[in-house]
Amino acid sequence: MAGTAFDVTNDETIPSADRPYVNRLRRFLQDQDVLNTLDQVQESTNVDLYFALQDSMDEVNITPPLTTYSSFVDVPWLILKLGGTLNILISQGILSARNQLTYNDTGGIQVSDLDKYGRYVNWFNVLIAKYQRAIIGWKLTKNVEEAYGDVPSEYRDIGSDNQGLI
Repeated sequence: MAGTAFDVTNDETIPSADRPYVNRLRRFLQDQDVLNTLDQVQESTNVDLYFALQDSMDEVNITPPLTTYSSFVDVPWLILKLGGTLNILISQGILSARNQLTYNDTGGIQVSDLDKYGRYVNWFNVLIAKYQRAIIGWKLTKNVEEAYGDVPSEYRDIGSDNQGLI
């Protein structure tokens, strides 16, 4: 088993507790060779997906208030999923931009090779806003919960048996 995320170099070194998260992200992205009808390949390796999830958790940790979550189980799946998806889109977008080739023939027909990620820009904008709201909302909620300590909030009774309400 890997000691740190940087020790992960292949599928076997992804910690066994983290493999279900990698598989779940792959399923969400529908990144399977049988579903990628044009390319017939998986676009991201399991290691790529693992690092995308790790980077998502790092982003959660550096979003104020600073935290030190070290396990995927500590962070809501929605946040990991959105962050992992965004990190894959960014990575693949950089690769696409680096390898894009546009050419014209003498008849005026233009062909752009490897420009499929340009179509994902709108998805990226929607996801980044949702992702940032999710992190801030979750951290705000955690902060309020922890601020009360052993003194319960009057909001804990809302929706239960209506005690504590006016």
